[in-house]
Amino acid sequence: MKLAISKDSTVELELLEETGGVSEHGRLFNVSDGAESPRYSRLVNNAVSAFFEMPEVGVTEGAKRAARTAAKKIKPATFLDKNSKLLRLVYKEIAVRFAENVTGAASKKILAKYGLSVRRHGQYDPRLLIVYDPRRRIIGARVVEVANELMKLDEVESASPNFVSEFKRARVPMPNAGQWHLSPRNGGKDGADINVRAAWELSMGSPQIVIAVLDDGVDVEHPNLRENILSRPDPNNSNDLVGRDFFIADSEHPDHFNPRPKRLQYPYDQMKGNDIHGTPCAGLAAASGRVDGVYGVAPLCRILPVKIFHADELASEERVADAIAYAARFADVLSCSWSSPASAIIEAALADAARGMSQNRRRERGTPIFFAAGNAGEKSVAYPASSQHTICVGATTAQATTAKYSNEGREMWISAPGGDRDIMTTDLSYAHRGFNVGKADEGGESGLHTNKFDGTSAATPIAAGVAALVLSVNAELTREGVKEVLRDSADKIGPKNSYKGEPAHSRAFGYGRVNAGAAADAAKRLRPIG
Repeated sequence: MKLAISKDSTVELELLEETGGVSEHGRLFNVSDGAESPRYSRLVNNAVSAFFEMPEVGVTEGAKRAARTAAKKIKPATFLDKNSKLLRLVYKEIAVRFAENVTGAASKKILAKYGLSVRRHGQYDPRLLIVYDPRRRIIGARVVEVANELMKLDEVESASPNFVSEFKRARVPMPNAGQWHLSPRNGGKDGADINVRAAWELSMGSPQIVIAVLDDGVDVEHPNLRENILSRPDPNNSNDLVGRDFFIADSEHPDHFNPRPKRLQYPYDQMKGNDIHGTPCAGLAAASGRVDGVYGVAPLCRILPVKIFHADELASEERVADAIAYAARFADVLSCSWSSPASAIIEAALADAARGMSQNRRRERGTPIFFAAGNAGEKSVAYPASSQHTICVGATTAQATTAKYSNEGREMWISAPGGDRDIMTTDLSYAHRGFNVGKADEGGESGLHTNKFDGTSAATPIAAGVAALVLSVNAELTREGVKEVLRDSADKIGPKNSYKGEPAHSRAFGYGRVNAGAAADAAKRLRPIG
């Protein structure tokens, strides 16, 4: 089955067979797909409970019977996205965005033709409508068909099933130590670092520049992060103290305003089942260096934690889009070390953030949005790094080469250290939790830091940190201006013949590896006179 993700592009979806029944605890789903069946079944059952109105099970027999009856009505469709190889689940909702010139009467007429009713409006996008068929004729796979039909209409800007999907936090390879990415004296080859000390001569960052880290949570009490966590991001919401958790759908729920890691299970140093990815990313971008001299690239900038994942659980594409919109409202730079299936809902949010809108922090200047190219070693970059609205980041090594696992492609804009030698950064400050559970040779017995972080997951917040330094020096730069500064100041590492065209571009390195010193200097020279 094809899914339209824009007016002129589609992806292929494979409908997975679902079997199962209803127990006293709700509906049970068994997804048949060979060796992946147990994992898929777990993800689907958890997602149905979290997102698809699975009824509460009471203690009396009558309450249990009522729950079983209600559960029988929940009939989602489970797909494998053939491009990203990620799971996508839909029940009955479609996200529709009408063109700006379409009247309310015209949009109602189109929805009525399909028997669709508006269930809610987008939290941050008033033109986004979440619609469904209250008579339940459009559920499961039929939702995809109707969304495709709507996408073809001139009056519709975008339409997509409101998927709950699998998102891939870029995994990390083998461990080692040091902050060689900042300075060659820490273990990298001379010329393998990003020349950050030269940038620090101009600026170590400005507290007025905010980097949003969209991931599985940030340890906001970490001694190397807490002074840099943005306080009260949304001044109009007294509950918004340090960021939000968009995995939680209810914006009135107290935990929606808690962006800290929440899912932690044994073994605590493994990505699977644990919210341990976002804290190292935040540290690479803007750790203060107060403890053990572990610095981020922009140690005086602020961090906005935006939690979108609960470990490996499927996440709502609508809520991820909301998170992007929220981050663009209150941050200057977005750092995203993950990938997903191609999504019309997410693409619309990225477009709004990138192009500049009056309600966003960067206003008409637009927001630089950095995404990891991916760690599959493929000849094409992952989505959303492939989007025209994002800045794709690849990984380089301590030997100033491209990392073998780093995806490559024509969308690659810039590269940054991530490489064959892992990077020292912040880890969870919770005792015996995180990549380093308290081992001296893995970042220190305190467990506050890890030397086990790597990959395009590491390269992305490093590049985002350089962009934050650039804006600290010259806050008037537009999104395109930031991209051009990074492009024109980058180091052309690797084989010369890998760069083609003018300006010279490499599918592996983009326009080269970020040079923080040269970028900050270029930004300074572009400041308005007077």
